[in-house]
Amino acid sequence: MLPSAWLLATALALQSAAPAPAPERAKTAVVEPDRPIQRLFQNLATDLRRLPTIDSALIAGVGVGGAFGIHGQDRRLSRWAITQGSTGYTGIGNVLGDGWVQAGGAVATYALGLAAHSSSTTHIGSDLIRAQALNGLVTSGLKLAAHRERPSGGRHSLPSGHTSAAFASATVLQSHLGWKAGIPAYVAASFIGWTRVRDEHHWMSDVVIGASIGVVAGHTVTFGHRGERWALVPAKTGDTFAVFMVRR
Repeated sequence: MLPSAWLLATALALQSAAPAPAPERAKTAVVEPDRPIQRLFQNLATDLRRLPTIDSALIAGVGVGGAFGIHGQDRRLSRWAITQGSTGYTGIGNVLGDGWVQAGGAVATYALGLAAHSSSTTHIGSDLIRAQALNGLVTSGLKLAAHRERPSGGRHSLPSGHTSAAFASATVLQSHLGWKAGIPAYVAASFIGWTRVRDEHHWMSDVVIGASIGVVAGHTVTFGHRGERWALVPAKTGDTFAVFMVRR
């Protein structure tokens, strides 16, 4: 089982030399409130240390494998997108997947939790902020390192930042609220990723890598919120085999 929670410190009671000591009054645990904005850089350093785990390696491995698998179709999909012309719906994905929009939604969620005195909402907002910070750092670093040209001719194609930001938020929501929130969040994130291909801003393999980065970022900041871990499960599909990634 992957370690999934912070270890809580426990105090050892000192034994008195008196023959019949009075029982010590139980102390109430003090929970430090979330301060994701004030502690942005401290939290980012903590999350970077948490990043290299077996689960993260599994998720990243599936993403890289998927990107290699779809890489051969990148140019075909790009040519198809060119023949389809412009469309209005993809603008929605361009706006919703923007890193600043995702970060703004995270801050708004945190502020709403504070205003409503809802610790659960505040916690979700805090983790959303942390996920966007971690995702932004990793995504930006890989963009500079890969220096891949976009289908439209621009720079820094790999990975898709819109996709990674959306999947980071979706993973946080799923971790806190379960699959009832996770499924529509992942569907929305997938739609955002598709619009990046449809508008020729990214290759499909950029989107697949971006999705895996977002999941890793969201998974890292919600470390300890669950007892599950990711696992690779082979399954027979017709005459071939496929590998699925599941939580257990």
